[in-house]
Amino acid sequence: MSSYRIELVKHDQKQGPIIRWWLDSPISDATASLDTLTGNGLVFQGWVLQAKPADFQVYVRHGDELAVFEPDCARPDVIEIILKQKPEKHPQLSCGFRFPLPLTSADFELGVIQDDQYFPLCQGHISGPFKVLEGKGNWLFLDNDTNKSVEQFTGKQLLEAEAKQSWQLYMAKLQAYAAQFQCKHALLMAPAKEAVYTEFYPYAKGALTPVEQVLRLVPVGLNLCYPVEALQQSAKRSFRVTDTHWSPFGAMVAAVELAVSLGLVRENIEALFANDEYRRVPLIGDLGNKMFPPRSADEWLLKSFSYRKSVVSDNGLANFGRTLCLANELALVPRHLVIFGASSSYSMLDYLCRIFGRITLMHTAGNIDPGVVAELTPDYLVCQTNARYVVRAPDANYSLAAIIAEKSKDVQSAKP
Repeated sequence: MSSYRIELVKHDQKQGPIIRWWLDSPISDATASLDTLTGNGLVFQGWVLQAKPADFQVYVRHGDELAVFEPDCARPDVIEIILKQKPEKHPQLSCGFRFPLPLTSADFELGVIQDDQYFPLCQGHISGPFKVLEGKGNWLFLDNDTNKSVEQFTGKQLLEAEAKQSWQLYMAKLQAYAAQFQCKHALLMAPAKEAVYTEFYPYAKGALTPVEQVLRLVPVGLNLCYPVEALQQSAKRSFRVTDTHWSPFGAMVAAVELAVSLGLVRENIEALFANDEYRRVPLIGDLGNKMFPPRSADEWLLKSFSYRKSVVSDNGLANFGRTLCLANELALVPRHLVIFGASSSYSMLDYLCRIFGRITLMHTAGNIDPGVVAELTPDYLVCQTNARYVVRAPDANYSLAAIIAEKSKDVQSAKP
């Protein structure tokens, strides 16, 4: 569950008739869950002292809404410590307030109403665990991620000589494995969202990017599938508005391009998906979930087919180490496809499992385990990575068993 950060900017203590005030809760830099912010409500607690006792109310303005509350909490501690007076029967004894309020906006204002005048005391902002870049048309993009997506796209972050050498070694190993095990191969690089929909991105593309550097390093004979143009020219939107990943339709486009790069006939592949049906559903997405309140957009999900009916086994691990095996006797090609993939591979399964009779997908982000390849002897070997990962080349001598053992141990230790 995402944690959201609370940022506060407090005004001066003296505001109109107010001589002192304090906010016990929330505090700046505190975190809160989405359930707290929108369900039970964020708790506001504090006190307000006036130069002369008078009726007042506490308000919170959030978005288009204004919530008003009466101060009804006795605060003898404030009377004793701040005013240095006896609290018994003091005219400002009930100077405290405490109330939960579900918020509808990332920005809010806390203040006091007295004699129909508004006196702001504090400005607040709710931010997600990661910054999200807002582009044109409400499109969302990654901002301060660990791969420095913005710097990559603008050309400020480029590959050093060592990284280039690592990529050359990795691609040479992939070619060698394909030759050794006599299988067709492909390196599938899922384009970044901003490379496909540059018109919505708030930054201009640099003269040279890390992806372009990798493309220049591709040796003769290596089958690299980088379907950026096909995704750009897609008849339907190929990426999700509030997510980093391609849409189901984009996954279909990528599956077609991958199959064609592996030597299959385009017309035969496209015919498999010609009658697919989609349904419109509002989805938040991994970027929309990082905002407060969470941002959603209508997306078209495939409703006429699901790869889950073809799943033979699934070890259920999260991310790295997860292994899925699929079988479909009705597939176009009765051959075995092995994928060392990343997150973008999962949405492609709805389409790939209708092309290939057997599929083994291992979540390794393109890292190759040669022992697994030797054991499975695939007809097609695909390594899938995401364009934003190219700052570090994948590992061609990866141990899937080691990562599965480590993840499984963590899962067992977490059980009661």
